[in-house]
Amino acid sequence: MVSTPSTIRELLQSLVNEQIEITTPFGTVTGTLLKVRSDYVVLIENTGEQTLIRINKIELITEL
Repeated sequence: MVSTPSTIRELLQSLVNEQIEITTPFGTVTGTLLKVRSDYVVLIENTGEQTLIRINKIELITEL
């Protein structure tokens, strides 16, 4: 039986190495989720740029 993620961190950890879109108050970022840290995630955008996003600023996560 697969358990459903109960926190945003658990959801993000289940999406490592997946293409996702993250919406924040500052805009939307699309790319591959590289790492989930204690209070931020590392996303590699299609341009190759690494972007750090604070978990407490994430409003929406969409798997692509």
